[in-house]
Amino acid sequence: MKANEKSPNINSIVVKKIIISFLLIVFSIIINNLFSNNSFAKTEYKIEDLLFNNSAFITVEGVQLHYRIWVPSSKNSSGNILLVHGLGGSTFSWRQVASKMADYGYQVLAVDLPGFGLSQRKPSVTHSQQERARLIWKLLDSLEIKGSWHLVGHSMGGGVVTAMALQRPSHINTLAVVNGSISTRGRRISSLLGQFKLLRNTTAKIMGELFLTRRRIKSFLKSAYGREPTPEEIEGYYYPLQIKNTHLTISSLLKRYRIDADLEERISELTIPILCLWGKEDKWVPPSKGYELVEKMLNGHLVIIDGAAHCPMETHPQVFILNLISFLKRFNYTFD
Repeated sequence: MKANEKSPNINSIVVKKIIISFLLIVFSIIINNLFSNNSFAKTEYKIEDLLFNNSAFITVEGVQLHYRIWVPSSKNSSGNILLVHGLGGSTFSWRQVASKMADYGYQVLAVDLPGFGLSQRKPSVTHSQQERARLIWKLLDSLEIKGSWHLVGHSMGGGVVTAMALQRPSHINTLAVVNGSISTRGRRISSLLGQFKLLRNTTAKIMGELFLTRRRIKSFLKSAYGREPTPEEIEGYYYPLQIKNTHLTISSLLKRYRIDADLEERISELTIPILCLWGKEDKWVPPSKGYELVEKMLNGHLVIIDGAAHCPMETHPQVFILNLISFLKRFNYTFD
């Protein structure tokens, strides 16, 4: 009798899911037709139109990744530095500081995460911090660069380099988290977005059309920089976001990955020196987060940059470089 009483509820759930799925299909068709109209069309840029003079590509597990290397002029290298950008960023985010690091004797490698910058947009890629970290390690393995690494990650990239350090602590010299967003636990993601791929993709397409415009990018950068962005800065972020299928990356970002749930707590497992470099005026990831992170670290160091907001490597490059290089030289031991 109890089983019979439950069956109507089960049937009701099935019917609701069928109705929701049907509505999502209809909604998706309407949106696709709407944005295929020429009045909404935006120019899509090709990767080959946006190359830098030191752009290079490598395919890792079927995903084409874009990276750039700056080689020191001196034969006596100070070590290797990996730069990982934040949400919506690319190797462009490091334009003010990468060559300066090479001037100090470091070999510098900046990479575009899957789905960002000039790296491939591929639906099958898992955008968890752990999976990104694994792919970047595979990239470094393929390049066969000798020596250990200083890892530097900005914002979302701070989570990637933290995951990298936890995966291979013996390959790491130091870790630097710049205005870092490591934990994903605070994101409030609709259960529907997590359950229905079609809704995720449709939502992402709408977000791409409405928010990845020059006007919106300018607004985002003004908030992140704490000042008005220049036309060059706006274009540097805008163009890669217009590459075809960027909305697929946005769709994957709308998911929450359980594998990343304890990433921030696990930072206490690292014994290497860790620098938390923060803009004092950051309203995206406030300095209080930096203080909170350092409390969890065994060997953490916090530096606050006056006047800087969320992107100190772009708005305050000289102060950024001086603090980072000072930290790296302080702990410039190497592993064989």
